[in-house]
Amino acid sequence: MRHWVGKPVIAYLGKPPYVTMRGVLRKWDSAAGRVVIGHQEAGVPIRDIAMIKALAQKERALPPVLHPVGYILKDRLQFDNAVYFKSAVTVWKGDRLIALHTTLVSHTKGSVTLEDGRTLMKGTHLFVVRSLRG
Repeated sequence: MRHWVGKPVIAYLGKPPYVTMRGVLRKWDSAAGRVVIGHQEAGVPIRDIAMIKALAQKERALPPVLHPVGYILKDRLQFDNAVYFKSAVTVWKGDRLIALHTTLVSHTKGSVTLEDGRTLMKGTHLFVVRSLRG
């Protein structure tokens, strides 16, 4: 089974319904009775593995998710990019949440139009964007 080392795999653990683990098989340690899968170096006992298969090319990529940390939109170019890429934007007015996970349709020098049609002033609102990862 050492031919799997360094290759993207999916390991089926336990009995049906299987728990699956995806990632690159980093190490096959027969002496310790375990394999190491993924970038988190998760060790899995060999006895728990029902089956190992190679990951298909389309299965290797993780689905896109929002970054956990956002940044405040300040410059014209940042607003342009948020409109162009349809980024998820959270809008605040002081400590009050105005919109959660909305997108910007357009913006001018002093205002922003949200997807629901509301027009908000840039000077009185805080626009926080979270980009997609993946």
